[in-house]
Amino acid sequence: MPGGTGAAGQPPDGEQRDAAAGIGPVDSVDTTEALAALLRQLRRRAARRNGRAQLTYRQLSARTGWAHGVIGDYFAGKTLPPTDRFDTLVQLLGATSLELRLLATARDRVEEARRSRPGVHGRAGPPDGGPPGTDDARPVPPVPRQLPAGIPELPGREGELAALDVLRPAPRGAGPLVVALDGPGGVGKSALAVHAAHRLGERFPDGQLYADLRGERRVSPAVVLRRFLCALGAPTLYAGSASDAAAAYRTLLTGRRMLIVLDNAVDATQVRPLLPAAHGCAVLVTSRGVLAALNGAVHLHLAPLPPPASVAVLGLWAGRGRLTGERGAAEAIARHCGHLPLALRIAGARLAARPRWPVRELADRLADPARRLAELSFADLDMRAALEAGHRELLARGASGRAAARVLPLLAAEQGELTVADAAATTGGAPPATEVILEQLVDVQLLESRAPGRYRFHPLTRLFALRSANRNGEGARAVATAKRRGAD
Repeated sequence: MPGGTGAAGQPPDGEQRDAAAGIGPVDSVDTTEALAALLRQLRRRAARRNGRAQLTYRQLSARTGWAHGVIGDYFAGKTLPPTDRFDTLVQLLGATSLELRLLATARDRVEEARRSRPGVHGRAGPPDGGPPGTDDARPVPPVPRQLPAGIPELPGREGELAALDVLRPAPRGAGPLVVALDGPGGVGKSALAVHAAHRLGERFPDGQLYADLRGERRVSPAVVLRRFLCALGAPTLYAGSASDAAAAYRTLLTGRRMLIVLDNAVDATQVRPLLPAAHGCAVLVTSRGVLAALNGAVHLHLAPLPPPASVAVLGLWAGRGRLTGERGAAEAIARHCGHLPLALRIAGARLAARPRWPVRELADRLADPARRLAELSFADLDMRAALEAGHRELLARGASGRAAARVLPLLAAEQGELTVADAAATTGGAPPATEVILEQLVDVQLLESRAPGRYRFHPLTRLFALRSANRNGEGARAVATAKRRGAD
């Protein structure tokens, strides 16, 4: 052909071999394993050219924002990278423009081969590798992608994201992996779960299911199961019992690799019917309290952010360059927000909405404890509402929960760390009964316990407890007591 090119503008075979001499052969690649071998060759070649060690998965993760475990799956041939990610990866590894075209063609060939191969991911053939071609006429089930939009960056959560890298399909014969995130209101459980699910979603090519279980408002598992069954391709609206729906749900997940995100669970009872049995699935659950009764779950407890990361989160929402020149004011805002991601997001949104305000203006407004929670509200974001959810959950626990709610403001009036004896003296209760109350408050994340018999309030939770938690007059008495003692 004129100009020495083949069909569709591709170089002739000889030129392809020359172009890919350092990473070939390219034209015979049709599996993820063979494509991964090319990626490993590119990685070695880049190290030789730069005279350095090969880029680690963590270094590539830092440059791309992808989970390092997912990058490892690309290089091991366990997962086929999406087109845009594949292009980014080979460019980072130093591929030339000609190599980019050849590698892109190879990647597309792998994807086409996977689609035409019977039994891939349990779709075109029977689940778990049954004889191919035995039920090719079966309708292809839908691939649900139900995750809400995620937050692009999560400063300060690198350790938690690394811990969540365990989410992957389990080996055959094992049960599904379940990871449970817990923490106080506003600590960023939902944001972290959705962000991680997006990062790791490619390990689960058969889709991602998502449900907001609404915490203490408690969405019934039967309602969620009907939604999931519909998303999984159940032919009609399921009208059987809840147990029958759970069985149908587990059946439909057999042979699939899916990630299920259950957000804002209130307890293990609500979660258990929604757990799959298939080893190819994984579950990520968020809740205020620790779901300690959820058998086999890996638990991850979230705490407020470190101060430097708090300022980074504030800047992320306030806008590029907004904090420049007012670092001290930004640090004060982060401190008044108690380093909670939700409070920082609200403060950042308020700064973004008032581009002519100096940062110090908001810092001064938040410095007043009496108005701090009122200032931490913007549009549909409200720090007080996040804390009220824990209080409603406490009241829903019956007489013991209501007893804990009654003394909450009195406990908040005490400064520093509380012991059982301190709390009993403050409330006038017997130590054993007081300890039960304190533990109830810990269960709903209105109080922290960092050691047996020792308790403390998060600063914003203390303010909420003093001003909002009680409705029977104890709140006013507690506020007066706190003012005398200098509570902030």
